[in-house]
Amino acid sequence: MAPGRSVVLVAGEASGDQHAAKLARQLSQLDPDVAISGIGGPEMEAAGVELLYRSEDLALVGVAEVLPKLKVILGAIRGMKRHFKSTRLDVVILVDFPDFNFRLGKAAKKLGLKVLYYISPQVWAWRPKRAQKMASFVDHLACVFPFEPEFFRLNAPELPVSFVGHPSLDDPPQDWNEPLPVPREAELVGLLPGSRMSEISRLLPLLLASARLMQKQRPDLHFVLPLAPGLRREQVEPYLQNTPRGLTVIAGRSRQVMAQARLLLVASGTATLQAALAGTPGVVVYKTGGFNYLVARSLIKVEHIAMPNLIAGRRLLPELIQGDATPERVSAEGLSLLADDERRGRVIQGLNEVRAKLGGPGASRRVAELALGMMKG
Repeated sequence: MAPGRSVVLVAGEASGDQHAAKLARQLSQLDPDVAISGIGGPEMEAAGVELLYRSEDLALVGVAEVLPKLKVILGAIRGMKRHFKSTRLDVVILVDFPDFNFRLGKAAKKLGLKVLYYISPQVWAWRPKRAQKMASFVDHLACVFPFEPEFFRLNAPELPVSFVGHPSLDDPPQDWNEPLPVPREAELVGLLPGSRMSEISRLLPLLLASARLMQKQRPDLHFVLPLAPGLRREQVEPYLQNTPRGLTVIAGRSRQVMAQARLLLVASGTATLQAALAGTPGVVVYKTGGFNYLVARSLIKVEHIAMPNLIAGRRLLPELIQGDATPERVSAEGLSLLADDERRGRVIQGLNEVRAKLGGPGASRRVAELALGMMKG
C-alpha cells in the first residue's frame, strides 16, 4: 500500500465498536502507516483509531430517543462532513448504524469518496426499500450473515456484495472456563439486559423479577449479571434493590458467563448471536417504549427477531417481546429449558448449526483486504 493512506471508520454502538476495532487492527497490519480516524468507542481507541466523536454520545434506541440528542448528532454529522472535505481520504468505512451512517455515506459519495459498508443494516428486517438507497452511495457491501447476499441480489442487484463471515469468530482463543467469582458447583443463569441505559432501565427489572420467580422453584440457581463495556456498577445500582438471593454482578466477562451458564436470559441484539456461538440455550426478551414498538411493529418484515432464529430459519430460542415479556413467561420458558433435556438438546444442536452457517474466522482480515483493493483501485 502506498504511504500516507487515510481511512475513516465509523461505528455507533458497543458491538460496532468491537468489530470496527478488529478491522482497524487488520488494516494497520496490512499497512502500518495507514491513518485511521472516525467515530467509535473504547475498543477502537485502543486499536489506535483517532476518535473525532465518541459513539457513546450518539447511541440511540428507537425514534423517541432522537430528540434529546439531536443537537449532538447533527453536530457530529456536520463535523464529519468537514473532515471529509479537509482530509485526503482513500476510503470511508461505515459499520452498521444506518440512520447516522446513511447521511455520512451520501455526503462521502457527493465528494467522490469510496464507501465500503461493513455489517449491513438490517434492511431485510424492515424498510427493505433502503437497499436501493444503499446502492446509490455504497461502492461495496460486506455482509456478515449468510442470507444477506441473496436479499441484496433481489432488491439491489447493482450493489456489489460479499459475504465475509461474522467477526465474532475472529476473537482470539481464550479459556472461557476460567473460574468466575461465583459459588463452586453453582448452576449458573446469565442475565444480559443489553449495553445501553435505555435497555437496562426496561429489561434489567424484568430479568431480576424473572430470576426471583425461578429461584423459588430452583433454589440452587445462581444468577450472574456481567456489565457490558462502558457500564459501571453505580449505573445499575438503582435496579439492584430487590435482587434474588444468589446474584453476582461483575464487570465485563460476558463471554465467560455465556460459556459457563446453563441458561441465558438475554436482550434481543448482538448478545443473542454470541450466545449461539457459545452454544448456550436462552430466552430472548425485549421491551421498548410504546411509540417505538408501534413504529417497529408496522415496519418489521421478518418472522423472528433473534438472530440465531433468523439464521436457522426456525424458532430455536423463545422470543418474548413487549407485552409477552413478563416475569412469569420468562421464568417459565427458562425453567423449561433447564429441565427438559430433549428440548434443550434440540436447541443446542440448532445453535451448532447456526455457528456452522456463519463461516470460519477471518472476517476482519477479509474486509481489510477488500478495503485495500478499493484503495488501490
